[in-house]
Amino acid sequence: MLFLGFASGLPLPMVLTTLSARLRLDGIDRTTIGLFSLVGLAYSMKFLWSPIVDRYRLPGVGGLGQRRGWLLLAQLGVIVGLLLMAMHEPTEGVQAFALLAVFTAFCSATQDIVVDAYRIESVDASLQGSSSAAYQVGYQVALICSGALALVVASHADWTQSYFLIAGLLLVGVFTTLRVREPERTAVAASIDHELVADTIARMRPLVLVISFLATALLWLLLRGPLAAKGDSTLALDSIFAAVGLVELLLLAVLLLPGLRGLREKLVVSTVLPIRDIGLRFGWRLAVPMLLLIVTYRLNYTTMGVAANSFYVDMGYTLDQIAAVSKVYGVILTLVGAVFAGWLVRALGFMRSMLLGVVLLSGANLFYAHVATLAGEVAPSIWWLAAAISLDNVANGIAGTAFIAYMSSLTSKQYTATQYALFGTLWSLPAKTIASQWGRIVDAIGYPAFFVYTAVVALPAVLLILWVMRADARRAGAAAASAAGDR
Repeated sequence: MLFLGFASGLPLPMVLTTLSARLRLDGIDRTTIGLFSLVGLAYSMKFLWSPIVDRYRLPGVGGLGQRRGWLLLAQLGVIVGLLLMAMHEPTEGVQAFALLAVFTAFCSATQDIVVDAYRIESVDASLQGSSSAAYQVGYQVALICSGALALVVASHADWTQSYFLIAGLLLVGVFTTLRVREPERTAVAASIDHELVADTIARMRPLVLVISFLATALLWLLLRGPLAAKGDSTLALDSIFAAVGLVELLLLAVLLLPGLRGLREKLVVSTVLPIRDIGLRFGWRLAVPMLLLIVTYRLNYTTMGVAANSFYVDMGYTLDQIAAVSKVYGVILTLVGAVFAGWLVRALGFMRSMLLGVVLLSGANLFYAHVATLAGEVAPSIWWLAAAISLDNVANGIAGTAFIAYMSSLTSKQYTATQYALFGTLWSLPAKTIASQWGRIVDAIGYPAFFVYTAVVALPAVLLILWVMRADARRAGAAAASAAGDR
């Protein structure tokens, strides 16, 4: 998991945070850079193709096993994408460059689907905290490489060499994939309850998909209008909503056309049953707040995170300073937080560890707001930046590791990849959609107020954690009372 976490962490900054610094230094405006963060929606939408990864073995590379075959294909795709991004300049065609970033992010998101499934299937629930910590350590080391190292190479050579370097480091993931063993897993096909499938199909209503498609079209028009009016590129937005609309129409066709009964049953097994399984295991009264917690938990970190590199540049810090403090020192502190969280989850449980992490993250955002007030003709002391990053990254190490372990504990090994990808969609899609507007928000209210805003958006997650903790306590009490009654 250490090496697979490293492979998973390498591509993300190259299509998001490090890319934002590249775009800013090339003279791209903040609004356009903010829209580039929509590339990250590939990670948010991975639930759409995770059932395919979960159920089907690839021809050719599938000889390695279902998980390893998909993993190898995704890793090779990421390498190709990074090499193409290395050989193209954003200023020579922003839209074409955005498509390359989308392709790379798609392959990277597919790699994440498989690595998450592999991690969950390789150990039982009692070791998810430790496994998540190992994954996080590898992931954070990768962030040093694709953050600090990539910036240093770009500063002293050029961006082409920087992207070539990260593509080369991804060979670590390829070699690991070729060496590890295929995990044991419960075959879905062998455990299908055909009565449950028939009952689920009978309950499905095409009208829901019609309403969903109309809502998608309305949201697209509402978001596209302001962009088109200002002459901004709508390619990323159009591509995302076209993909979502196409999926909704295909699902509607599968439900309505009588000749697609076999495909309809496969669709239910691949996508609907994994969702229904969550409700059956936890009860929807508890499952809904749990899912809402997943939706809201990373809002503050993601919203602040996409703005970080541009903020450092706008404050006057050099690439070398950003690399040293944010991408090396800061990531080392995230490693400390991640390792500490592995112990913390075992000692305090998921919920208390998550509560501590999100409260500390909000405190870090407020500290960033103070640092932003120090802006002037000369960049504030590097020690202010180091202090803010210290609190932020330790908090993120705790919050991130606890959150990964919590989501892992909620999955069923029958539907590992699909359910975990669903959780990934739930937390990242709203967060990254909101985060994509950071440039407009900063232009409107300034950095200090923006960071206060990022702290406040954590409040729903705090309330939901307290609610779920209370509900879990009631369930445990009821179970203990029932056991005592049976005796």
